This record gives sequence, C-alpha cells and structure tokens, in this order.
Amino acid sequence: MRGANSIKLLTGNSHPELAQSIAKRLGIPLTECVCKRFADQSVDVRIGSSVRDEDVYVIQTGNSPYLDPNDALMELLIILSACKTASARRITAVIPAFPYSRHDKKDKSRAPITAKLVANMITVAGADHVITMDLHASQIQGFFDIPVDNLSSETSTARWIRSSIPAWRDAIIVSPDAGGAKRATALADSLNVDFALINRNRRRELHKRQRAAAAAAAAVAAAEAAASQTPTSSNSNSTLSSQSSADDQTSAASQAAVKAQALLSKSSTAESINAYIHSMPSGMSTPAGLATPAFPPTHSTFGVNGHVNKPALPAQTLPQQQSNSESSSSQQQQQQSQQQQSQSQQVSPIIRSGSRSRPDTPDTTGVASLTASMVLGEADKGASGQDQVDEAGGEGEGEAETKMEILVGEVKDKIAILVDDMVDTGRTLALAARTLEEAGAAKVYAIISHGLLSGRSIELLQIANLEKLVVTNTIANKEKAEQAAGKLEVMDISNVIAEAIRRTHNGESISMLFKDDGGF
Repeated sequence: MRGANSIKLLTGNSHPELAQSIAKRLGIPLTECVCKRFADQSVDVRIGSSVRDEDVYVIQTGNSPYLDPNDALMELLIILSACKTASARRITAVIPAFPYSRHDKKDKSRAPITAKLVANMITVAGADHVITMDLHASQIQGFFDIPVDNLSSETSTARWIRSSIPAWRDAIIVSPDAGGAKRATALADSLNVDFALINRNRRRELHKRQRAAAAAAAAVAAAEAAASQTPTSSNSNSTLSSQSSADDQTSAASQAAVKAQALLSKSSTAESINAYIHSMPSGMSTPAGLATPAFPPTHSTFGVNGHVNKPALPAQTLPQQQSNSESSSSQQQQQQSQQQQSQSQQVSPIIRSGSRSRPDTPDTTGVASLTASMVLGEADKGASGQDQVDEAGGEGEGEAETKMEILVGEVKDKIAILVDDMVDTGRTLALAARTLEEAGAAKVYAIISHGLLSGRSIELLQIANLEKLVVTNTIANKEKAEQAAGKLEVMDISNVIAEAIRRTHNGESISMLFKDDGGF
C-alpha cells in the first residue's frame, strides 16, 4: 500500500478554494500547477514538481465564475495529458460538477450527446478514474470505459437540515419535477418525513405549440388566398373603401403569421423566458457581447382574443373606376366580409395559447406588449410563472404554459424543502416556491447540489418566495452569497471528496460515504 506522501493534488483555475480545502483535510499540500494563457488565449500548463510513479488527483470543477466552462474543461484535459506524459502511476480526475451533464441524451433529431463526448475526451486525455458528485443523470457513468464514483451530497444535506431547521420533523421534502423524485424520496426516507412532487405539464405546452403552429399555417394560407383574389372595379367611394380595407386585412393577416411564429419561438416555453430574464440588464457583471434584446415596435398587432387591430391609415386618393354591375360589387363585399371573419377565427388560437382571457372583458393588448409583460412582470413578481389573469387555472387551451401543480403530497402548514441537483437561472425554482406557498406551505427552503446561478438569478432569489437557498461548494459561490444578503448559503462538501480520495488511494471501500452515519 502506497504511503500518504505518494498522493499528488493538482488543480486548475476553476475552483482553487475547494482544492485548498480538500488538501487541508488530507494534510497534503497542493502540487504547484500553473495554468496560463498565451496571447492567442490558448492554455499553457506547467506542473512544478515531478509526478512520476505518483497517485495523481486533478481537482477541476466543470462550472466556475472564474472561467468559461469550455476553458475549465480544456485546462482539465491538458493537465491530465501532462500527467500522463510525465509517467504518473494513476491519474484520477476529480470533477465535483460534471460539465455538459444536461446534454446526456438525444432528445430531438440531430441533437448531440455532449456528455458522452466529454467522457471520451477525459478518457483519451489520460484519466484512469473519475470522481464526481450528484450527476444530473446517472447514466453518464456508463459513458466512460473507466471506473466512475458518483458521490452524493445526501448525507451532508440531511445533516444540514437537522442542524439548521428547528422544526425539521414537520418538514416535507419536495421534488420540483418528476426527474428528481428518486433523489427527493431517498432524502425523505433518510429523515423519515413526508414527500411531495411538483410537476409541470409539458405535454399540454407541447400541444399548445402544435395547435399554434397549425393556426399560423392556416393564417398564411388565408392571407395568400385573400391576396390572390383581384377586386372588381367599382364607381363608388364605398367600393374603394372596401378594397382598402381588404388590403389592410391581407397585410394584417400576413403580419399575423410572422408575429405568431415569432411568438412561438420566443415566448411559448419557460426556457425562452429564462433567456429573456438572463439577458435583462442588471448591476451584476455579464459576459461581454451580450446585448439586451429589444421588443420590436408593432405597427399592426393582434389583441389577446385574436382580433386584428388595424392601424390608422391616411386616406388614399385613387382614380374612380367603372363597374360592370352593382351586383358584382355587392357579392365581392360579402366574400371579403366572410374572409375577414375566417381570418379572425384562425388567428385567435395563436394568441390564446399563452394565457386565459376573460370572456366578459375584451383585451386589446398587442402581442409584443403582452410578451413584455410576461417577461418583465414575472421578474418583478419573483418569476412566478403565471400571469394574474390565469389564477383561475383550468385545463382549457388558454391555461398558462408555465403552470405547475402538486401531484403528490400535502404541504399545508408544513416546512417545504425543495431538493434538486442544479439551479441555473432560478426561474423554475422560484415558480415551484410560489406554487408551494399558494398551497399553504409555512416556509419554503431549497437545497441544491450545484449552484450555477447564471444571469440575474441572485436578483430573482432575493424577490422569490424562499426562506433560504442552500447550495454546495462544488461551484464557487462565495461572492454571490454575499450579494444575496442572507438568502444564499454555501454548504461545504470538501470532507466528502477528501474522504473519497483517501479511501481510493488506500484501496478502501467508499460505501460508507453513502450512509448517513458515516461519521467521516
């Protein structure tokens, strides 16, 4: 068995604080490893001491406020390759937050499985073993041809709940989606408390988008049919006015199709609203090159109920034309009236797919202004995910697309603890917290393994219905915790990783790390 002096700990620039904490717990100094950038921004790695015939552990997390995820991954790969060419006996990649873990399956045509690509790159770079924590999908372990230890933060989470929530025995563990149900039930069993499940009806949202797309296609067909009909000549001003109105309606119908498709691509899913919230300006630093998207001005828009709001056009002066008969003019006006009614009925589902409209109060809000209120208004309300006009709920086609509902469990007068593996923009978490509060939960906590906390997530956290958000230090969030004014707490899991390294080096089992009474 190799001695303790044969362990070499190396780290890049993604999370040096975590690496120092692990080294302190192991009683081993970090081996000097300098990662610099050349003038062309390519990575240069220099290892300060020999690693020949040593047991090397490279600590590099996949997401970091200090580095771009791609740069962090490249640093890891280059360090692994440098250790391999330096004749290290065994190389273990310690990746607390695995990069590209959300790209774990082919969920649509031509979609890459990037997590598999990353696994291949790590293996080819020279890793003999991988230690990670709370993978987004457990099947990622199967992407590797080398051993993978997927550590869990469950024991640390249970310990934090017992020590930090006085009335934790009256708590209920909540999963914000069906994918995290197994994680939440395991923690609930460990604490011997109840379990609840919140679900977001994504199938209903998909059906809405399909109906809206069909309606958009119908609107285009109607516009083309109206444009193909040449109006007959008339010798009266009323005929000229009718012709101008028909042209206006044809133009509005064409704009209807374009704006409906834009609405489908921008505001039909929660992810697009996340992108808008992420891109709104704030006092926090944002990546260079990102500009705040502006809503285009609307000239001829729709009301919420689908009716065309025609713009005020200047009076047109056209030469009078001769008509063959008054009966043909009357027949043309009747056809145009029927086309206008048909277009209005076809456009209506496109706009109504967003939120329920009140039947007794006609709304003339335009599409762009409605979309802006959805984005900006939800940020001000803590990203609740539902407009005030949709509080009645229901299963109709007008229900809000961001609807969440509690499928399992009773949260009334209980302390709800949301558990998930990662939080990015925080919008889904804020929506789940509001759903629990409306269901009668006394307090709402959230405990997340990996706090990516991108964009304006900290501002969203401050106005969300959360007592506190707890994240592990797999990703550096010390500065964000200071900005959150007490609503964000970072839980240290360096002891779990340090113990896994020690047991791996000594050839011991790591099963004790998954038990609540591990005592490490």
